Amino acid sequence: MIFMKNSAIIKRTGNPGEEYELVQHWAEDLRLDKYFELVGEEQYHKRFHLDDFLDSLEKDPYGLDETDPVKEREMKKFQKSQAEMGTNMAVVMFMVDALKYFENLKTEEVKNIALEIAMQGIHGYSPDKKDYMLRSVPDKKFSGYHILAYYYVSWSIAMPDMVAQLQLPYENEFILAKTLHNPSSK
Repeated sequence: MIFMKNSAIIKRTGNPGEEYELVQHWAEDLRLDKYFELVGEEQYHKRFHLDDFLDSLEKDPYGLDETDPVKEREMKKFQKSQAEMGTNMAVVMFMVDALKYFENLKTEEVKNIALEIAMQGIHGYSPDKKDYMLRSVPDKKFSGYHILAYYYVSWSIAMPDMVAQLQLPYENEFILAKTLHNPSSK
């Protein structure tokens, strides 16, 4: 990579693709990162070529083994904002709602809801977005935090050993929600 500085040429040696990180950092500093997305070649093919998408879906239907730099960057930003926020009381209340909804369902029904949320959320959920819907939970619209709460609770009930793979920082919220939902189980 070559930069011009005061009419002198400065050669910089670095890793290939480093310029993309530079563009991304500038965009974040200027708050323009919402308007574009840098996508790796592998992720591009998965998203826009049907054969590649179907192959990746067969191999890893929930995207648990997938490494997408864009998703990883978004997840890190999300986790950082949640850590700065502390206990998210909105998520706690949405988890109480989820616990109430799931309490009379069989584990297999909860698992089906968990898997539907996972499939729908392959490209991610935005906490600020509204109007998410699920086939398995009819007549209900979810905000971003609401569906993330249902996501966390459904996996905690149906597949508790896999909750950590969700990478949602809601352990404390879930403990508090269980206490609020069933105060006698302290």
